[in-house]
Amino acid sequence: MPQQPAVSVVIATYNRANFLRETIESVLNQRFKDFELIVVDDGSTDETRQILTAYGSKVRPIYQANRGPSAARNFGVRHAQGSWIAIQDSDDLCAPNHLEVLHRNTQAHPECGMVFANGKYLGGPEHNRDEIIPTKKSHALAVQGVRLENIFDKSIVRLQASLISKAAYDALGGHDESLRVCMDLDLALRLCMNYRVRYIDESLFYYRKHEGNIGRNEELRLTENIRVIEKLLHHYPEARKILGEGKVSRRLAYRYYRLAKGRWKRGRYEEARQAIGAALSLRPYAAKYRFYQLRWQYLAR
Repeated sequence: MPQQPAVSVVIATYNRANFLRETIESVLNQRFKDFELIVVDDGSTDETRQILTAYGSKVRPIYQANRGPSAARNFGVRHAQGSWIAIQDSDDLCAPNHLEVLHRNTQAHPECGMVFANGKYLGGPEHNRDEIIPTKKSHALAVQGVRLENIFDKSIVRLQASLISKAAYDALGGHDESLRVCMDLDLALRLCMNYRVRYIDESLFYYRKHEGNIGRNEELRLTENIRVIEKLLHHYPEARKILGEGKVSRRLAYRYYRLAKGRWKRGRYEEARQAIGAALSLRPYAAKYRFYQLRWQYLAR
């Protein structure tokens, strides 16, 4: 009988055949070898099935009708045998020491529900830096530890650079299947509210930016971000006290403001006015939000 692996790597994919081979190879080329690789094909219509079949026993493929990335990840984790879960996107790449570094930290800190690290942009510097989490912030997180406000402020967690306890994942119900963009933020916030989370100041994966990134849908990203924050406050009322009313209001109001500007630009004027009104209900003395509200009211006349 095969020995239970220490780690289960779960890749959910949908019509990413042009990137999938490179992603799979980056996992199979890990220095750490005590893992299984599960790939969930979420109803792809390209040559994904042929690619997976060609890997034979190196990859455990699972197929389902298209239900979205969160459902696909949950489906993969339900089949996982490892005590720790590595969630990977099908267009990003793992560094060769990815699992080695993360697993070593889980063994040193078994009380953690998640350990995570930094990453780099595959195509070169973005936002005037190589790393996803800026160097100064990365050092501070490793030294000071991860707090709720760190995750809340900048959505710093990238699950592609993490290991999550399967026990913790199952206890929290996994990914919220109603979310398509902000599911990682939602899960990270819930993990932080229930378990210790540890950060490692190393870059362990490479993020690929391309036109197919679902996160580039700004409307969806902003509306889901608002939903995730409201969900956090509803299920964990103590989070408001931890974060402070001002921080919560500022972040929610700014998301509504960004939503309003995007909607106005796309000609959805009434929805834009509703969104800027929501921003002002949270921050009634914000001059910028008041300016846009008055300007759009004037233009409507």
